[in-house]
Amino acid sequence: MTGKHVPAVLAEAELRARRLSAGTELRLPPGTILTPGARDYCAEHGLRIIESLAAPGGDPAEMPMDLSAEGRPGARYVDAVTGCPMTEKPEHMTHLSGNRLVPKTHPRIRLRGKLDSLEAALLCAQRQAQDGGRTETAAGLADCFALTQRLLGAEVKGSSPGAFSLLGMDPDRLRYVTHHVPEEFGIPHPAPHAGMGALCLTLNALRTQVRETELAAAEAYAGHREPTGDGILLALNRMSSAVYILFLREWKAGNG
Repeated sequence: MTGKHVPAVLAEAELRARRLSAGTELRLPPGTILTPGARDYCAEHGLRIIESLAAPGGDPAEMPMDLSAEGRPGARYVDAVTGCPMTEKPEHMTHLSGNRLVPKTHPRIRLRGKLDSLEAALLCAQRQAQDGGRTETAAGLADCFALTQRLLGAEVKGSSPGAFSLLGMDPDRLRYVTHHVPEEFGIPHPAPHAGMGALCLTLNALRTQVRETELAAAEAYAGHREPTGDGILLALNRMSSAVYILFLREWKAGNG
């Protein structure tokens, strides 16, 4: 994994919430910053800090953390940030992968929530299109829904979502069409307004939701160049293009 490293900050409040027993080893990833309060808490409660070293050149070394709970009595889970074993899963934490836990406010967990919400919104829009007899629009939204499912699976597994197409177009074509609306549709970019049809307004709102999900992905993978993040970001960017194309088609059909 390459790219700019953003140090994590471990504060006293987070340590208190974990209720770690004396003698627990805190195995910190390279570059992790421990606040003064957190250091005092560790000293007072007998927590042992093990900090990874940076590699020559200033970049944090990619050193494996001890994320195994094996051989530690009662340990079923592991804190993915510190490597600390845990006997129970706190309510404020959830699974990142396997038995590795992170706070529910973790950027990747936030992204999964956004993808889940996007799936729900796509299904509602698809049903609206079906009820209105707009079969082509419904089919396009079904494509977007299927791709969103793939993105969520790739995020959880840490794998690349792979190649994709939407509305019968590859990523390059989708980008071209949305950047050449007058040439492709014979109309200027329409400004949304309340007088548009209900499906047009739904598609416009859906486009903004795809964009919000893309921003969540950018935050989750900030500073990390890898197949999962790059693939998800590309797919969401082009999905917003696909939904905009569906919006343009609906607008033109009602105003042609």
